[in-house]
Amino acid sequence: MMTRGEKPEVRWAALRDDKLAWAYRAYRRFVEGLSEDVRAHLMDGAGDQEPYVVVFGKTQVGKTTLLLDLMGLGADAQARVSRVLRGGRAFGKSATATTMEYRRSPDGDWHLDDGSGMRRIAADDDMCEALGELRQRMSKRRLKVEKPVVVWIPDDCFGQTAGTGIGIGTRMLDLPGDNPADEVEREHVERMAQRYVPHADLILLVGRGDDLSFLNPEALTLPSIEDWQYVPNRFRIVTTYSFTPHTVQQFARNHKGKLTAEHFRERLLEQIQTFGLPLSPEAASTARFFPLEFGQSWQTMLQEDAAFAKRVEPLVNELKAALHADIQASATEAARFRNALDVQVVTRHKRKARIEQGKAALAELAERIAKAEATEQQALCGERRIARQAKAARALLSRRAAAEQELSTDLVFDAEDHITKVDGLTTNTSALFGRITDVTSWLRQRFLDTVPSGSEARKFFGNSRPNLTANIGKVKRITDDEFATLIARMEGYSLDEYYPKWSNCFSEDKKRLKDDIRDASVKTAELLQTVWHKHAGKRAAELEVEAAAAESEGLGLKQIAAQQKKAREKLIARSSEVEADMTRALARLDSDEGSAARFSNMLDEEYLTELREKHARVAMAKQPVDALLTLLSVADLSEERRKIKLS
Repeated sequence: MMTRGEKPEVRWAALRDDKLAWAYRAYRRFVEGLSEDVRAHLMDGAGDQEPYVVVFGKTQVGKTTLLLDLMGLGADAQARVSRVLRGGRAFGKSATATTMEYRRSPDGDWHLDDGSGMRRIAADDDMCEALGELRQRMSKRRLKVEKPVVVWIPDDCFGQTAGTGIGIGTRMLDLPGDNPADEVEREHVERMAQRYVPHADLILLVGRGDDLSFLNPEALTLPSIEDWQYVPNRFRIVTTYSFTPHTVQQFARNHKGKLTAEHFRERLLEQIQTFGLPLSPEAASTARFFPLEFGQSWQTMLQEDAAFAKRVEPLVNELKAALHADIQASATEAARFRNALDVQVVTRHKRKARIEQGKAALAELAERIAKAEATEQQALCGERRIARQAKAARALLSRRAAAEQELSTDLVFDAEDHITKVDGLTTNTSALFGRITDVTSWLRQRFLDTVPSGSEARKFFGNSRPNLTANIGKVKRITDDEFATLIARMEGYSLDEYYPKWSNCFSEDKKRLKDDIRDASVKTAELLQTVWHKHAGKRAAELEVEAAAAESEGLGLKQIAAQQKKAREKLIARSSEVEADMTRALARLDSDEGSAARFSNMLDEEYLTELREKHARVAMAKQPVDALLTLLSVADLSEERRKIKLS
C-alpha cells in the first residue's frame, strides 16, 4: 500500500522492480539442489552478472579478431592486441594457447591470471613473453589449469564510438580450435567445453564464409556445442570473410534495388542448405546468422572499392550492432532463467540421441559378437575335422611295418601252371620259344596288375600306387637274362625238331625252361616287392606331411577359435560397458531433466504464490490507486513469466 505522501510513480517503480522476485526465489531453490561446481557458474540472486560469451570454431578463422572487434577495439588496437595475444607465435598458427577469457582492464595496463593469481603487466612485450611462456608450459603439460586463463586488455585499446563494444563487464571466452593438432590442447578443449560452455549466455559458432564445413555435425561434437540445434536461441552463427569472396561482391553488384542485411543472411542460409548441412526448423532462422567482415583485408577492400563500401559497409555495421544487441539481451534475467529451463529441452534431445546411439552401438556389438561366435564355431568344427584327418594319417602310419611285412606274401607269382604246361610241349624249339614268349608276357602283366592284398597293406596304401610302368624295362631285363642261355642254345640247333630217341636235349631244354620260368617269376616278384617297399617309404612320407600339415592347421584353427572366443568375450564385456554407460548417462540426463522440470514447477509455484499475494493486496487496498497499480503489476508479472517460459 502507498504510505502518506508517497507518489504513485514511486510505488509503481517499486512494483516493477519487484516483478522478478518470484523468479529469483524459484531460482535460488533450484540452485540449492545443484552441485557446487555447476552452481559456481550460474548467475547469482542479484541478476547483474556481466554477459558471458563463448567464441568457438576452427583454427585460423578469425575468432580472436572477431571477439576483439565485438569488444569495441579499433583496427589499430586490434593489430596491437593480436600481436600480444599470439605470444610470439607466427601468423598462420593458432594464437590461443589455452582456453582464454578476455575482459576490459579497468586501467591502461595488462592483467593476467593463469591460475596462480592475478599479475599486473605494463609493457606489451612483457605480456607477449608471458603468453608465450604460457603456451610452452601448456604444450609440455606443465600448466595444470581447470579454468580459463583470464586476460584483461588495457582500457586505452577500446574505442569510444557509441554503439560499439559490449561493455567493460563482458566476459569473452575464446576456446582453441575445435580440432587442435596438439593432443594436449585437444584434451584441454574438451574438458573446458564440458565445464564452462553450458553456463554461457551466448555461444558464437564461428567459421569462414567460404568454408561452411564448420557446421557439419561431426565438427560440433564438443560438450554443449553439439546442442546448438536443440536450443538455437543460445547460439549465433558468425561467418568471417563473408564479403571478400568474388561471388559475394558480384551478388551485391548485381542486386537490383536497396541491399539489406537480410539479403546476405538469406544468401548464407541458402548456401548452408545447398551444401546439404541439416538444420532443424528452429535453427533455420535468419536472425541467428551473422555474415561479418573485419580486419585488414576488409579495410583494404573498402578503400579500393568505394561503391561497394558505400552499399555494404553499413550492412556489416548493422549486423555487428545486431550481434551486440543479442549479446546484451542474452544476459538479461529472463534470458538466463530461460537457459536454465532449456536444460529440459537439451536433456530430452540428448536422451533420445543417447538411446539411439546406445542401441546402434549395442546392435553393432551384437553383430560383431555373432560374427565372432560363428567364426569361433567354424574354427572349432574345422579343428575337429582336421584332428580326425591327422589321427587317421597317424593311424595309417602305424600300419606301415605290418603292411610291408605282408608284401613278401602278397606280391608273389605262382608260375606252376606255366611250368606244368612245359611238360605238354611238342618236340620242337618253336614250342619252347612260344612258351618263353607267353611267360614273358604273363610276368609283365602280373607285374603291372598285382597289388598287396593283405588288410594292413590295403589300409596303409589305400589308393596310392607306385609307378609300375616305369619299371617294365627292368622286368624285360630279368626275363631276357633268365631265358638268354636257353634261347642261345636253341638258336644254335641246325634243326627245329627234337629227336628224343637219339638225344636227351629235349628233356634238358624243358628242364632248363622250367627252372628259368621259376627263377624269372621269383626275381620279378622280388622286383615288385622292392618297388612297393620303396613306395611304402614315399607313402609314409606323404602321410607324415599330411598328418603334420593337419596338426599345424588344427593348431592354427584352435588359435583362431581361442582368439575369436577372447574377442567375443571382450565384445560382450564392451557391450556390458556400453549398457552401463548408457544407464549412467540416462540417469544423469534424468537427473538434469528432473532438475529443469523442478525449476519449471518451482517457477509456477512461486508465480502462483506471487499472484495470490498480489490479489490479497488488491483486496486489502484502502485506496483505489493502490489496487490499480497492483493490478497493473500483475499484468507486468504475467509478461515476465511469458518471457521466461518462452521456448
